[in-house]
Amino acid sequence: MEAGYDYLYFLRQSHRRVLRFWGVFLISLGVLLLAGGSAYYGYAARVRADLAQLNASRLASTLHPAWQTEPEEQVTGRGGVLAAEIETTPAGFPANAAPGQGSYSSEGLPPAAWSNPQAYESAEYLQQAMVKAFTPLAGRPAAAVGTLAAATQLSIPALDVNSPVQELRILDLVDSRAYETPRHTVGHIPQSADSGEAGSAWFFGHLESPLAGEGSVFYSLPRIPEMLRQGKEVYIVTGNGPQQFLYRVTSTQVVPQDQLKLYDTGKATIHLVTCVPSLVYDHRLVVHGELVGVRQ
Repeated sequence: MEAGYDYLYFLRQSHRRVLRFWGVFLISLGVLLLAGGSAYYGYAARVRADLAQLNASRLASTLHPAWQTEPEEQVTGRGGVLAAEIETTPAGFPANAAPGQGSYSSEGLPPAAWSNPQAYESAEYLQQAMVKAFTPLAGRPAAAVGTLAAATQLSIPALDVNSPVQELRILDLVDSRAYETPRHTVGHIPQSADSGEAGSAWFFGHLESPLAGEGSVFYSLPRIPEMLRQGKEVYIVTGNGPQQFLYRVTSTQVVPQDQLKLYDTGKATIHLVTCVPSLVYDHRLVVHGELVGVRQ
């Protein structure tokens, strides 16, 4: 009898320990989920409050387009030296400066260039050189919609973005239809105008995709509003093989995801779209640009 009683007592104690363990585990898990949910809610509220900073317009500029080299006037720089008189090397050093003198033309030097800083060319310098290779439209009309080939490449030199372009298909879902999402590329809405045409060309790309793993081709797009506020020029280049088209970014805006509507301006414009804010993705950042140059 005692052996049987001890056995039953042992089973009851084991059962209680198991229940206690699972009780503590479930309570701890609930606390963690509640804390994580609260932290995410607080983060989402904070980043949504910052979305207004992504609305920006290009500042009016008196400078000539980048492909024109003659300055409108001489500008006196530091120490009374005329800015137009300072010659620089591709790396941004004054041509007559000794090693260790002068400063870089970019805001910072990336780690990849530390081993050979004088060979480094900033994104701003590369963009300026690239723009000069294009012929300005100078009031000439763009090609009619439906007459040019679809873009196969898109780049934003100031952001070091360079991606192939794919035409997005419409997917038939159970009770609706939707465009497919681009994977590691920029996607073009085929019902919109093609690059270089006198219509609105719409392109979509992921800001990031931590779960789907579809790339982050437009991860740096949220940097554009601040660049515009600083008076910097930002250009978008699209190419279809024999031709390349140069767009100058004019403005950016943020809209809730359910309020995004594709439209046509009737002019040669480009519109880049990505999801914001990071890890929430319930708004869309739209970057608008106008066609300013072409390269054959």
